Amino acid sequence: MEKIAPASLEDFYREMAAKLGKDLESIFPKGLHKDIGHFNVFDIAQTIEKVKATSEMPYNRRKYYKISFIRGKNRAEYADKIISIKQNALLFATPKVPYHWIPEDSEQSGSFCVFTEDFFIKDKSYYHLEDLPIFQPGGVPVFEIDDDLAEEIEILLRK
Repeated sequence: MEKIAPASLEDFYREMAAKLGKDLESIFPKGLHKDIGHFNVFDIAQTIEKVKATSEMPYNRRKYYKISFIRGKNRAEYADKIISIKQNALLFATPKVPYHWIPEDSEQSGSFCVFTEDFFIKDKSYYHLEDLPIFQPGGVPVFEIDDDLAEEIEILLRK
């Protein structure tokens, strides 16, 4: 089995710049490695058309964490499971588990955030991210949610 090299935050921003047809400098955060940790939010609608034109999201492992708020019919594929998403879901991704998600209809929206483990101050949170059940290999990384909760999450992510 071919080993998948983890994608770094720099790789992520290069991929986003290419998908959005922008210069890397226009979206790459200044001082990315000077910050204590990194956190950024993106709109799925801005990237989905570019993904459709090229291919599906690559199946890979990342060096950062990602939480996606997905609206629309989708399929999330992991090494050991395939999860169907009917309407709204939160998808949690960890550097330990490669995955990808595939849009299955044209009505796609939502947001996703990327962040590093350093974004969370260990002295304040008392947890290492990898200790949380949602980031455990073999766990259930996708949670379908109802429309009311989806609206609340959408408002939170816009802020």
